[in-house]
Amino acid sequence: MIDDPYILFTRIPVVINEQGERFTDPLWVKDIELHLSYIEHFGLCCPVEKSQHVEGLQSISHLNIKWLHALKKDHGLASVLKNFLPNFITVINACKQAKVVHSDGAGWAFPLSFYLLPLKPLFRFQWVVVIESSFWMLGHGEARTPRKIIEHHVHTFVLKRCLRLANARIFTQSFYKEYFLGSDNRHTLINPASWLDQTFMATPEAVRKRYEGRRSRTLNLLYPSRLVMDKGVMVVLEAIEQLEVEGVDVTLTIMGEGDLKAHCLRFATEHRGAVAVRFMSAVDYGKDFFTIIAQHDWLLVPTLKQEQPRIIFDAFSQGVPVIGSDTCGVLDITSKHNALTFETGNPSSLAERIRHAARYPELALKMGLAGLDYAGGKTHLQMHQVREAFLKNSLAPAGSPSI
Repeated sequence: MIDDPYILFTRIPVVINEQGERFTDPLWVKDIELHLSYIEHFGLCCPVEKSQHVEGLQSISHLNIKWLHALKKDHGLASVLKNFLPNFITVINACKQAKVVHSDGAGWAFPLSFYLLPLKPLFRFQWVVVIESSFWMLGHGEARTPRKIIEHHVHTFVLKRCLRLANARIFTQSFYKEYFLGSDNRHTLINPASWLDQTFMATPEAVRKRYEGRRSRTLNLLYPSRLVMDKGVMVVLEAIEQLEVEGVDVTLTIMGEGDLKAHCLRFATEHRGAVAVRFMSAVDYGKDFFTIIAQHDWLLVPTLKQEQPRIIFDAFSQGVPVIGSDTCGVLDITSKHNALTFETGNPSSLAERIRHAARYPELALKMGLAGLDYAGGKTHLQMHQVREAFLKNSLAPAGSPSI
């Protein structure tokens, strides 16, 4: 166990009802539970809201969270400015209590790591920095507006300094590590992020039986995503239009919510020809979600940014291979044995890979089984076990001087 007081800084909010019960996002609860399996004295510094509206949230009142430092939640630019000083004071108080602080490189309006940077030289805490998201990076084909350019370079500049001062640096992909640290490998771990539970993993026998029991030769594609430009929505729709002209026998199911939902709904209504397009609303992460994945031959991951899509592990867990863009985040956790990749942002390239999958239907089983084998070593529990060993090796023992 890690014995020193350990406080995790996050923008994920905790909601407290009138009875004093604490609630938060169910997936975050799962993550906290695993942190508590190897951290003795654990606390949170995060936005805290008081509300009776806790539908869709899960209680954490039963968990041994020793400290909860309440930040004010930022809603817009005005609130960011109003909350800046109160939140900074809260962060300072949390740092006074902690021997180990844990922060990341994401969160609106800016990562909490930005608060911690000037405090590191003043306090004796050891610092764990995790980089698992890059929403602020300029994506493929994204408009280079002054705001986006400034956001990109400010985040890069500040996060590089945070990582240089950190005692332990964790990255979900090699691109992030090379982007921020170059050849510096000291106290560094590359550990892909996964939400997978072993209980949801398919068996090779089930995958083979499902493939052999297919009644139709139509290629069934699933595109589960947040329906926004960064996720490559328009790339998928343009590729489908190209395939429809050619009469390729494909069915596409779009599943999700987001700014482009209405556009996707119209597209699905208008495309009932050789390429049939269906739409369904997002499903909570769990049994039903994995059942839907397993009903398809391939899963599309056309992301335009460098973030590493966890959905790839979810697809592999059901023996479903991936057709994904050739970003570093995708390439880092796929191979020629379990995925087909295409040129990022290029609808024609995506259409060609779908065409290839339709021409060689046996690839779905062969590559799906390879993906399943790979996913067996990438569960959420295993991710934390690797992280635990790394932190114990990288952080100074209790009572020792900070690294």
